[in-house]
Amino acid sequence: MHAIDHVVARFPKQASIVRRLYLSDEHFRAVCEDYLLCINSLTKFEARPDANSRPEVAEYRQLRQELELEMATYVKASKVLR
Repeated sequence: MHAIDHVVARFPKQASIVRRLYLSDEHFRAVCEDYLLCINSLTKFEARPDANSRPEVAEYRQLRQELELEMATYVKASKVLR
């Protein structure tokens, strides 16, 4: 999956706005790429047998939340500007 696919899956009701932002806004695109890296890393850490004792799991979950909030803020601001 590409970064945009993960973001659209996370914000399906705003898919058209997400796609437009991804194509037109370099910073939003960078946040989406960071989101993909975060999700991939989190998935790998969560699959480890020692996942419950790995601090990285909590750190990546926090980062995922922060990136989702940043993307949601972009989407919301984009709706206002339309």
